[in-house]
Amino acid sequence: MKINNNNLIAYVNSKYIPLNKASISILDLGFTNSEMIYDTFRTFNKKPFFFEEHLKRLNFSSKYSGIPILNKNKIKNIVSRLLKKNLPYLRLNEDLWCFIRFTRSGSTIIEMRKLNFKNYARYYKEGLRLHVPSLKRIPARYLNPHAKNSSSYFTLSLAREEIWKFDRTANAILLDEKNFINEGYGFNIFFVEGKKIYTPNSRNILSGVTREKVIRIAKKIGFIIKEKNISLKDVAKFHESFVTATGWGICPVKSLNKKIFINFSKQNNTTQKIQNEFSKIVKTDIVKQYLNFLN
Repeated sequence: MKINNNNLIAYVNSKYIPLNKASISILDLGFTNSEMIYDTFRTFNKKPFFFEEHLKRLNFSSKYSGIPILNKNKIKNIVSRLLKKNLPYLRLNEDLWCFIRFTRSGSTIIEMRKLNFKNYARYYKEGLRLHVPSLKRIPARYLNPHAKNSSSYFTLSLAREEIWKFDRTANAILLDEKNFINEGYGFNIFFVEGKKIYTPNSRNILSGVTREKVIRIAKKIGFIIKEKNISLKDVAKFHESFVTATGWGICPVKSLNKKIFINFSKQNNTTQKIQNEFSKIVKTDIVKQYLNFLN
């Protein structure tokens, strides 16, 4: 199913305008210097979820960067109006991905587009293959990973491009400066060993909202969560892995470098159990939704 964002409306600097005509000045520091903070959330079955959590992180990014944002009630009002304008254009199984951006020059851009499930669908069936690039994640002492900003993603983009030079259907998982596993291009990672689930320490990563929901779910259904430094040597003992993000959802990982996760396709594995519990929260069968866009 081809994504069609025609007719969708965006908000740019106090104006509601067609998404395909939205623009800011080429002199805006968000454009010239990537001095932009942002956050995103999505709808599930056409209803917004975890909006408050994303606004909380956006507020932190603003305080950290010194880039001012609109007050929370104003943002909520704009988002509410945009949802009313854009939801009627969704077709069966479609949902919206909302981006809220603020630049150093004072621009406000709030836009919604249809989430392109097709970009992720094949990995829900085949599993995501990850490789470690030579590029390392920016150390937390230089740039706080908890602040979501445009410039941080350039490093992640370069890392993914490195992998895409030899495998266009795989993705990158970066190491930190001490060679511990950190995060990927817009996603967090988990590893499973029996009833224990391991994930990189939240001090050193952008701890995603979906990641936090998954941690709560895992504890609720009887798993032990271990936040720790994870080396590539440690990965050898794990039987299963998955990544989490707003766009990715909760997606199984098939391999990391040459390591194959043997429980990847096993029925009722840990990933599937967490996917099922998350689906109950958002009142949407997330696996089915992604797979609907497989062809």
